[in-house]
Amino acid sequence: MKNIFLYILLSISSLSFAQRPGGNPPGGERIRAMKVGMITNELKLNESQAEKFWPIYNNYSDEKNEIHYQIRRLTKRPDENLSNSEIIKRQDKILELQQEELNITKKYRDNFLRIISAQQYSSLMTADRKFNQMLLDKLKERRAND
Repeated sequence: MKNIFLYILLSISSLSFAQRPGGNPPGGERIRAMKVGMITNELKLNESQAEKFWPIYNNYSDEKNEIHYQIRRLTKRPDENLSNSEIIKRQDKILELQQEELNITKKYRDNFLRIISAQQYSSLMTADRKFNQMLLDKLKERRAND
């Protein structure tokens, strides 16, 4: 058990974020550490699985984060000064990025299933959604208190 926690600590210290202008988001390391803890707990990874799982998950997460960043960049721009065709082009690009995100998930599923069981993979997808929802809820809570 101590070895798993040691590995998690080493993984946390070596985690990398997808490259973004401006660097890491504020609190990013802490959020990522919370996510590592939640996923490790939900999946009940043994030491052997954890050693193989985290490098793959980090790559998967970085690729998905890069897609999310690109989508956010496109959706933050106002549509007011754009022509209808430019708005449609932007929406098409967002749809392409969403399809790319789905393709990333499909691509990594086989890699994950070489290391973890189908049940653990299902738990991973659930844990990812739960964690993201928890972050959104905390953000809404903070905004409501400001």
